Amino acid sequence: MARKKTKSTRASRKTIDEMHYGPEPMGVDYFENHNINTFFSWYTYFYDRNRCNQIIIGYAKEHGYKNANKFKKLYIPTSTASIIRGLENGLSFPDHKDYPDEGSAGWQKHLHNELRMYNKKAIEMKAEDIDKNKIVKKRKTVQENMEAKVRDLLGEVDHAIDLWDTDKFDMYSYLTDNKVSSAVASKIPSHYTDLQLEIQDAILGTDPQLKEGYSFMNMSEKKGFLNFVTKIILDTERYADNNKPIRKPRKGKAISAVKLVSKLSYLEHDPINKIKSIDPSKIVGSKQLWLFNSKTNEIIKYDQSDRAGLSVKGTTIQNFNEKTSSSKKLGVKTEQFIDRILDAGSIVLNKVMSEINSKASKVTGRVNNNMIILKVD
Repeated sequence: MARKKTKSTRASRKTIDEMHYGPEPMGVDYFENHNINTFFSWYTYFYDRNRCNQIIIGYAKEHGYKNANKFKKLYIPTSTASIIRGLENGLSFPDHKDYPDEGSAGWQKHLHNELRMYNKKAIEMKAEDIDKNKIVKKRKTVQENMEAKVRDLLGEVDHAIDLWDTDKFDMYSYLTDNKVSSAVASKIPSHYTDLQLEIQDAILGTDPQLKEGYSFMNMSEKKGFLNFVTKIILDTERYADNNKPIRKPRKGKAISAVKLVSKLSYLEHDPINKIKSIDPSKIVGSKQLWLFNSKTNEIIKYDQSDRAGLSVKGTTIQNFNEKTSSSKKLGVKTEQFIDRILDAGSIVLNKVMSEINSKASKVTGRVNNNMIILKVD
């Protein structure tokens, strides 16, 4: 008789993960065989944001922080929950940078400095009046489901933030690999804008608490951390914009344009350069077209030859001006020029090709599957 296949459950996968990562850090001798990064990595992997919030809020309540309930509305790094669990599990911590020769006591001081800072932020938040007697269970709305998806994604991002200076992380690739929708991605940046502002204030040094909280970093590290968080926000915004759903064309002229470009071969998405092709039907009737060849690293510009605008036949651009249309290699400034083209209006677009310091080549009109349809004007 054939052996029945067993389904891999979440519980069994967790057991395998625990075999790899080990059990939860405990005991006074833990740091004899492990370092602080390994300690933080364990909790970042096994504890999601909800679990971390429970630990932080519970500890804050126990130690008399009156605004602990509002902590869940603030961005608090998972490392804070890790420190709490480590102290509760009796770990003998190595010395904290700010408190030499104090061991676990130094980490406890650091923890309460953090909690006092978040308690101050919570005081400034507007109180919400919630009648608990009127709360009833109901089916989750579309927005609530989207927020749940966002929370699932943030766990890995929070882990990357905790280890920002040791592990490489590419937000755009992370969203691409997880096939995140534009609507979900657009909700992520707001979760990190407070952290971005906090780091900016720490760099300025105007807030004594933030100055103390970030004293373990030098100025160069603070600026590097700010750049890292800012890149997460900008990459997410770019991804959300690139992956907006394309609306179905209206009847009439738009349908004719769709038929004209039906055989056009082009590259839909270039995750390395974080760009995505626009709707190809927009080429028809446009006065100017910008393409990017991801294989040859060239920018290609087509200008209309008359007021009828550009057109398409098979895989070839039609009705373009052979004298003013051209292509140029971008070199090391690829990202700079792509961003400039995407953000530019008509006046700036007319100057872009002259700003690229490489030899112009003639164009044939052919479009292939290495080319991103970057922009039309």
